[in-house]
Amino acid sequence: MKDLKIRSISGLLYVALITFAALYSDLSFISVIFLFTCLAVYEFQKLINYKSPVPLILFGLIIYQFYGQRLHPYIHLGLLALSIGVNFLLANFLFLHKKIVLKPMWKIYITLFYMVASGYFIIASSSLNSSIDNGISLSMYILVWINNSFAYLIGSKWGKRLLFKNISPKKTWEGFLGGASMCFFASFFLIAYHPTYPLWTFPLLALIIAMTASVGDLIQSKFKRQAKVKDSGSLIPGHGGFYDRMDSILFTAPFVYLFLMFTAYVS
Repeated sequence: MKDLKIRSISGLLYVALITFAALYSDLSFISVIFLFTCLAVYEFQKLINYKSPVPLILFGLIIYQFYGQRLHPYIHLGLLALSIGVNFLLANFLFLHKKIVLKPMWKIYITLFYMVASGYFIIASSSLNSSIDNGISLSMYILVWINNSFAYLIGSKWGKRLLFKNISPKKTWEGFLGGASMCFFASFFLIAYHPTYPLWTFPLLALIIAMTASVGDLIQSKFKRQAKVKDSGSLIPGHGGFYDRMDSILFTAPFVYLFLMFTAYVS
């Protein structure tokens, strides 16, 4: 009971900080997500035994160029393509291989394009059209939070059939379907805040998020299992580290950005 209370309080503080930063200003949102992503990258590098300041330096340069509206469109699109590609490769390792390959060059690629590029697209989503400041970024977070929270709650109470027992013995199909259903229903309340998008955009986006958030969580679990650790860090009481808290949003962000960019283009 005590652990649940600590987990709830720290989780609410995390949610409140991101929500306040997103609604307050672009700079505050960018600063908070930049800091959280840097901490997640640091924890991830420890998991895969890759020590280099280069990914964090590059992340800082990319965000600086983005904030100053000087990031070249080709770099932006290149990061999106590489991020999506590396995420698909990680999903392939999750479902079809016993281990994720961690050769030296692969460590560099996944740090840059799974972690750093994904952190960039959380921030870059703030530039997408919405009726409120950072509305797309906040909507993406809300749907991920709803999906993960209800997957945990429903899975804990009614879960029986394991989703991926070799990687995460606590995740169940009941939890996955429950989280996805609540995420889908919640998406209808977001439609009014994004009037420039077709009505079907956010219900379909919710289904994409339910899948990518779950896969992102499982991929992080696989990295931890390979490293033989329970949590990626200890900075967030009851949750572990920032990589533990951001695994779903990091994997999800490039797919959300790609989907909404394509939706805006075709509509």
